[in-house]
Amino acid sequence: MTRGRVVIVVAVVVALLGSGLGAWWLATDHYGEQVSGPYGSYPGTAGTGAELGRFTGPVGLLDGLAIVGAGNRVRSGSGTRTVANAIAAVDLHTGSLYWSYRRSGHGVAAHTVTRSGTYVLWKDGLLVRLDSRTAQPSWHRQLDPQRSPRLAQTATGMLLVESARALVAVSPSDGTVRWQVHPATGCVFATRWAAPTARIVAIGTGSDGPGHCHDQVAGYRLSSGRVAWRHDVDGLADWLLPVDDDTVVDLDAAVWAADSGRRLRTLRHWRDGSAGGGLLFASDRHGVYATDPRTDRRLWGRPVPAGEDVTGLPTYLDRDHVCVVLRSTPAHGAARLRLSCYAPRNGEPAGGADVPVVAPAYLPAGDRATFRRSPTASITAASGGTIAVTETDAYLTGLGTAPPTVVLRQP
Repeated sequence: MTRGRVVIVVAVVVALLGSGLGAWWLATDHYGEQVSGPYGSYPGTAGTGAELGRFTGPVGLLDGLAIVGAGNRVRSGSGTRTVANAIAAVDLHTGSLYWSYRRSGHGVAAHTVTRSGTYVLWKDGLLVRLDSRTAQPSWHRQLDPQRSPRLAQTATGMLLVESARALVAVSPSDGTVRWQVHPATGCVFATRWAAPTARIVAIGTGSDGPGHCHDQVAGYRLSSGRVAWRHDVDGLADWLLPVDDDTVVDLDAAVWAADSGRRLRTLRHWRDGSAGGGLLFASDRHGVYATDPRTDRRLWGRPVPAGEDVTGLPTYLDRDHVCVVLRSTPAHGAARLRLSCYAPRNGEPAGGADVPVVAPAYLPAGDRATFRRSPTASITAASGGTIAVTETDAYLTGLGTAPPTVVLRQP
């Protein structure tokens, strides 16, 4: 055999081995992932009942699915089981398990649900995007493990992974890490962060234990991770709320330009609330209010009916609904919760619904009775005609225990 033929044969053998190894790699599960389901047809809309489900801890909503984490009991063909170290989707039409996704020997650190998919960050740092219809992984990205991380999606779809030690921007299409930033030596990311625009994410820093850190809030450009501006915390309060594509507002009701960090105005008619549709919403013991942050003009106010008070912040759902939970507490017996909705622009009533008070079954009987008399409740998710209302009280908050969440149809 000539030398040229030997080279050709060797090349062919190497190619065959490479393709075989590639096929083996693609066919082998290298992450210990286990997917069950989906079961039945995809529930494209919510169910028809007023109450669609009761869950433990945070709930992600998408079409007719509630996507939940560990500790929830779900119905399946073999009976009822508890979700442990996994993510599960529940069909809101039937209340039964639609799919589940887990990794043997690994725990979930954080997850979030968006229109583009379900994102799961495992405690070993593995970030996975799932197809919400099937729970099949779309991509995997290994990140450095972080303590108590959070996930959020920006207006342009960029996925942000935030923890005390890092802020990482990930492409939702393929999991590519676009950029990452870390706090200075002796500092941690310690304050609330906000992604108000397609351009800026703002996050604050504080001291790491006994170390000294100059407390600041910085605006990072979402396109590159470069710093657009910095302010001392004294100059920009560490609680930030995105208002629209151009502005954020802080706890002192100061409005700031998102791109430059320049202070624009201080509001007189708004303190501590929420935002949506370019408006600010707030509430007190007397009523619910809407303010235009560009003019500092109160657009409307709706009084709370006698015998009721507001629990939780008003939440903007869409152009037709801003909703809040109202509570009435009789002299004897359990409190009553009611969802009350208004038109965001003029405050006209836009429907409502009763919210069942759900005392956690794991509490002793006396504590359950106390919970029913004085729960606080807030809207924690909304999508596809469904609303998640989370209930808690001072005792549960002190325990650090996952509170109950009720899913309702949007009025």
